[in-house]
Amino acid sequence: MTVITRPTIEVLKNFCSINKSIVIKPGNTIATLSINKNILAIAKVEEQFDSQISIYDLGVFLGGLSLFDSPKIDTTESNYVTVSDTAGKSKTRFFYADPDIITQPPEKEINLPSCDVDFILPATALQQLQRAASIYQLPDLCLHADGPQMFLSVTDRKNDTSNSYSVQVEGMPMEDNDRFCYCFKVENLKLLPGAYHVYISNQNVARFEGENIKYFIALEP
Repeated sequence: MTVITRPTIEVLKNFCSINKSIVIKPGNTIATLSINKNILAIAKVEEQFDSQISIYDLGVFLGGLSLFDSPKIDTTESNYVTVSDTAGKSKTRFFYADPDIITQPPEKEINLPSCDVDFILPATALQQLQRAASIYQLPDLCLHADGPQMFLSVTDRKNDTSNSYSVQVEGMPMEDNDRFCYCFKVENLKLLPGAYHVYISNQNVARFEGENIKYFIALEP
């Protein structure tokens, strides 16, 4: 029996926004991969899962967990998981999906092919950028350098008269003649609230490292 903690439920809610299906492997690591394979998320959690859990509709599973104040799972059966309260007086069954129909992360650990730029993304800056993108309905988040300073901006790259919002970020030492621009789709930045150390590769992929969680997100060409 394993009690599912609130932080793990928040991780699963976040992962549900990346892929509605998930396969949880034995151990204390949960990972998910988007259907388009452009977002990979990996989290370390408090729980130690004893066996594999294959869930086709993670949203429905999370709804089942919400029926209990402290949901406890039992994975002793091979074709379903039992969720109950800590006293064991109420319970529900959730049947497993075929793991072969679920888009899953690769078994091998992923590493960036290179680290060409890195910076710190404070929690408040992330929140404000996401809020600005929502207010102005902006599709792009761009990191750009203009000499010794580095900025993150939400904008619309296809519209020269687009509204925008920018924050300065601190990162690797910059030179006066540094010029670059890396862009993400805002819709791909499905990050849990918090601060992140961001590493960007010229191979059009970035790693966002937070506390006990990391995301690999594709950049726009």
